[in-house]
Amino acid sequence: MAEEQKILRVVSWNVNGLYSTLKDAASRYQSASYYFSDVLHADIVCFQEAKIQEEKLEKWMAFVPSYDSYWAFSQEKKGYSGVVTYVKDKLLPLDARADWLVTQDDDSDDEASTADLCKEGRIMYTDHGSFVLLNVYVPNAGGQIGQPRMDFKLRYLKALQKTCDALVRSGRHVVVVGDFNVAHRDIDVHSRWKIAEIYTVEEREWIDGFLNKYVDLYRHFHPNETDVFSVWNQKTEARIHNEGLRIDFAVCDKGFLPQVIDVDIMKMVPKKWSDHAAVVMVLKEQPCLGSHPAPALSSRNLKQFIDDPRQKKLTSLFSRGSGSQVSEPKERLCLAPVPVSEGEQQFSEEGGEHSLEMVLQPLPSQNNDVTDSASVMARDNEFDSVLREQNTIQDSQCVVISQKDECVVRVPNVSAIGMKSRTGKGVLGNKRKGEPGTSTAGGKQRSLVSFFKAVTGD
Repeated sequence: MAEEQKILRVVSWNVNGLYSTLKDAASRYQSASYYFSDVLHADIVCFQEAKIQEEKLEKWMAFVPSYDSYWAFSQEKKGYSGVVTYVKDKLLPLDARADWLVTQDDDSDDEASTADLCKEGRIMYTDHGSFVLLNVYVPNAGGQIGQPRMDFKLRYLKALQKTCDALVRSGRHVVVVGDFNVAHRDIDVHSRWKIAEIYTVEEREWIDGFLNKYVDLYRHFHPNETDVFSVWNQKTEARIHNEGLRIDFAVCDKGFLPQVIDVDIMKMVPKKWSDHAAVVMVLKEQPCLGSHPAPALSSRNLKQFIDDPRQKKLTSLFSRGSGSQVSEPKERLCLAPVPVSEGEQQFSEEGGEHSLEMVLQPLPSQNNDVTDSASVMARDNEFDSVLREQNTIQDSQCVVISQKDECVVRVPNVSAIGMKSRTGKGVLGNKRKGEPGTSTAGGKQRSLVSFFKAVTGD
């Protein structure tokens, strides 16, 4: 049997609002990562019309396991437009640029007149070595009455072609995917319409000229297919009757065409996710780029999600000095119950504030009291048991952690969530953080389990 050909699969989709779609997909298919890799089978996922505000981007969306993400946000109108490209870790691009367009002709210096094109989060450039990928969301003309943004749209389309032309002239291969907001020919619209009834002469002239220089990959592989569309009117029953338009494209320069295996249009399920279908492009496996740094725009470099290095963790208490690294202790840790001193707050069945005393004492060495290895193992098992039981602590006990150098760490007002009273019920019952009857330290509630996780490295 011949060896299966290795491929690179790119999925492009106008989601008309990414947050709800990706959240629903993650719920239906275990996780966003599983949805990308095992449902879409995608190495690269390009979304248009994400409608995510930069300051409201959530970590779970930025960090989909096994994928880097690259975002272009609208700077002019919040929660509008926006594109994002997710790339598998193994395909880490060499470079990424948001809202990047070649904004002038070789014989023109009128760059300032096109600066407004690069403020709406409409294009993401990623450099994959053997080709440059442009994830594009072309502006709409602004409705049928007056079409107030027609000039803006035509200027954007011309700037997009200038960008592709400049890249090809520099020796690069170009792949463009996304929503062009214009169909090409009558075969690309439902038979009840004519292309000239929907788009202006200028729009049709642009798409004719662009696809004369670059390859419309769907039509290359499916030249005579009819009634294949990528968008339908959500306000009517247009999708049921398949009355749509094909305005979502995958395009490449003619020199890159031998690298493309197939392109198809995939109707997404459920239909409520978007009024668009996805374009799926299958490429031959591309050369490995080797090890290199992530581009500055990579999600792994987003400042709002990088842990503050100034934030101290409980593990820092075990280091030998203020600036030293946390290392494996020379003596193993064990737990032992000790009585709570008089005047200390007791754990009660009614809940309330608590004080936890953690005393670090040396574990008896072989030269002192402990000479039997079984005793050490028993102490280790006791430590593990406490963790497994989520630190079940009786009313008159607190936790003692023994280590070589003695010191006392007192943590005030630790909530007893996860601890059990003599009756076996949780001290705080079913009350949630912030509800009446619960206590917090400095406004932030911490469970005892979190302190042990910091120590054990879980």
